Amino acid sequence: MKNFIQKEIRAFDTFDKNGKRLIIVNLLYSMVFPFVIVFSTAFVNRATGNQVMAVVNSFGFVAGMVAGNFINGKLLQRGINIRYLFSIGMFLSIASTFLMMLLVKPNIGVYIIFFGFFSGLGSGLFWSNRQFLSFLVTNEDNRNFFASLDQFFIVFFNALVPFVFGTLIIGLGRKTGWFDEIWAYRLTAAVMVMLIGYAMALILKSSFTSPVIKRFSYFSFSKIWQMHRVFALLFGLVSGGFLFFMPLLILNVAGDETVLGKIELSMALISVMVIYTLGRITAAKHRPKMMFFGALVVIAGGLVLSQTIMNEELVFNVFKISFLGVIIMKISQVTAEPVINMAYASTKLSDFEKAAAIENRDSYTYVFDNELFVGLGRIFSGILFITLNNLISSIGALQYVFIILGLLQIITALIIKKLTNVRISSI
Repeated sequence: MKNFIQKEIRAFDTFDKNGKRLIIVNLLYSMVFPFVIVFSTAFVNRATGNQVMAVVNSFGFVAGMVAGNFINGKLLQRGINIRYLFSIGMFLSIASTFLMMLLVKPNIGVYIIFFGFFSGLGSGLFWSNRQFLSFLVTNEDNRNFFASLDQFFIVFFNALVPFVFGTLIIGLGRKTGWFDEIWAYRLTAAVMVMLIGYAMALILKSSFTSPVIKRFSYFSFSKIWQMHRVFALLFGLVSGGFLFFMPLLILNVAGDETVLGKIELSMALISVMVIYTLGRITAAKHRPKMMFFGALVVIAGGLVLSQTIMNEELVFNVFKISFLGVIIMKISQVTAEPVINMAYASTKLSDFEKAAAIENRDSYTYVFDNELFVGLGRIFSGILFITLNNLISSIGALQYVFIILGLLQIITALIIKKLTNVRISSI
């Protein structure tokens, strides 16, 4: 055990002081992340009683993220300190979510898109700067480990926060009558705003310096980055399904927020074990296999879900088959998503470096362009859901969308193999 702990400390010590500070900030933001993504979707679904409105809010969020990336680049060009932009982005992402939970009414209609947009705008500022700073504090030897820490935090708090909120806080409100579900959302979001305040203080105390950016928006790129664009687009399709459709599936088939919280917590151990193990034992050459494995797991879960969701028969007079289908799909997600995200995150940072070496452009060029195509992928994911929703039904759309996303992810695995085989020494 002593040798294991010392080995892990040495791995953590490969990062400099700013790198360690960024990891701590990432940990704090991971506590807030479920409210910005998962529970904003659940809240809109509850407050409006309309799944399509939840997807509309998500459209606004994705559009805001793309706008945030573009605005961030322009502000960096003007010499605005990256620490300020990073901090403002963190605050705006959760503050907009908090305001939405204070103000949204059942008859809000398509105006819900504006709350999603401003939350996405803050997230765009945050993630674009976070990606750039992650690129600065990592190298090819520790990027898998850095990506695994990121995913470890996200998965752990994606499980813990929904459980604490859904099972304990909402459960307490129902039991005591002190507050209803809507007020539970509002009170918890207020706590998240305070957590972000602390994360902002940490970043403002760091010594990160702003990059010198002359231009970051281009239409023409080298072959490697054109491949990366397709890679980012397909990743956005799948990540959009995980972010927006899994909460809707659980809420509409398996139960309410209390069930969502219990399911997330019970599945966390699987993800945590997968993430940390892969982060410590894998190298760049394993990324295509990781992506392919994730795609197969998503397809398998989607196939089981498609065969069970419409069947309401009881198993052992306890569980409905449709409920078991959702649980199996959730197991597939928590197994596949961290593997897919790790392969994506480490490949993305490597591609930034390779493309910059070929084209001699500012690194932020690739941060912006990557987020643009991931955002487009998430928009297409929403369009796919709405199309299926109109052709079949809301439940029918949730029933088949994961099979489609898994099949598309296989193409991503083939692309990532080509990207990984490119070496800077051969450029």
